[in-house]
Amino acid sequence: MTDGIGLGMAGGDDASRPSSGGRDSRSDAHAGRGTAGCDHDAGSHDGTVPSAASAPEASRAWFLIEHPGPWPHPLAGLALPAPLGKAADAAARLGIRVQMIRRPGRPGRRRAAAGAFSVFAGWTAGSRPWLERSVFRHGDLTRPGQLADLDLEGLSLGRRPGFGVPVSGPLVLVCTHGRRNPCCARLGGPLARALAGRHGDQVWETTHVGGDLYAANLVILPHGLYYGPVDSRAAGAAIEAYRRGEVILDRYRGRAGRSASAQAAEHSARRLTGLRGIGDLE
Repeated sequence: MTDGIGLGMAGGDDASRPSSGGRDSRSDAHAGRGTAGCDHDAGSHDGTVPSAASAPEASRAWFLIEHPGPWPHPLAGLALPAPLGKAADAAARLGIRVQMIRRPGRPGRRRAAAGAFSVFAGWTAGSRPWLERSVFRHGDLTRPGQLADLDLEGLSLGRRPGFGVPVSGPLVLVCTHGRRNPCCARLGGPLARALAGRHGDQVWETTHVGGDLYAANLVILPHGLYYGPVDSRAAGAAIEAYRRGEVILDRYRGRAGRSASAQAAEHSARRLTGLRGIGDLE
């Protein structure tokens, strides 16, 4: 049994701005001047167009569901097992950012389609962000103590649901949502595969993260650090900096869950002071 899910806003990102058709408002200013299949200026994807202070302002709580795709646009047309669809829909109504994720490459997608799949819950705000993971099989979803008991309201406020195990290392998301915007698949797909070759199971493809204009987009959880546009070199540098507990300013869009003005202030302060520790400005 499957349900369609109503995830058009994906937890309050730029998809909620009707004036821009669900895209970053800066995307429209550059629309219509890109290469075939892309409605952005080339400068949008090579770093010429500034991307600082453009991370989604409302995305603090996250709910990630492994799904092999294809991913429609809008995601309301996506079919999920009924308990999972209900949980995803409830999470979106609470303002939690809901993302579909999958392993780069076809073998990982076949594994998710065959049975076992991962679900992550996380919180990106403050000095102690966290991420939890649980692995399910489709037959598990209707049993007591599974997703039906997940405290989504608590998650929306930053409380650990305790439904899985803590994730210690970084989780790396690369947007490849081509049916949302072809630039994300064209640029994000090869990047995700390249990063997976170096960082293994920490790398996932994902649905729209906000800001197609800056594809390829990289998100590092649990801190919710956004980078874009990035190629393999820039993305690798961002991941290595994260492992050191640092950010780099090259292509740094900001931290999810903070206002645009706070993101701009952070970028300016880091540029002026040279501070690079993730928590230096908390």
